[in-house]
Amino acid sequence: GKQWYQRRVAITAGIDWSYYSSRVADPALVEDFKAKYAAVTIPKPEDTQSAGIGAAEANFKKEMAEYLAGAETRIAKFEASLAGLHAEKPLEDMTVSEYLADKPELRARIEADIESRAL
Repeated sequence: GKQWYQRRVAITAGIDWSYYSSRVADPALVEDFKAKYAAVTIPKPEDTQSAGIGAAEANFKKEMAEYLAGAETRIAKFEASLAGLHAEKPLEDMTVSEYLADKPELRARIEADIESRAL
């Protein structure tokens, strides 16, 4: 859009009409073409997108600020979970009871499964 327009304006400003007048056998032909060329106007395109892009950018910046504001809280939560995992006894050293001690829902499912299979 904008670059195309700027290139066209630069092209029209840079025509050396005297060069063509000295090279073409009929200088009146060059003058006629120059007059017709000067009559052509290149309208500047209307900017219909910048406002929407600006609004989308502002919204994106707001969303990212909110996301980053919550990042510290999420990082702290993940670090606490990781610290809890590191504090646990290795699985190979745990008994089933130790593993299920802090997982009452899993313990209840296992016990129900065992009871349903009892002879």
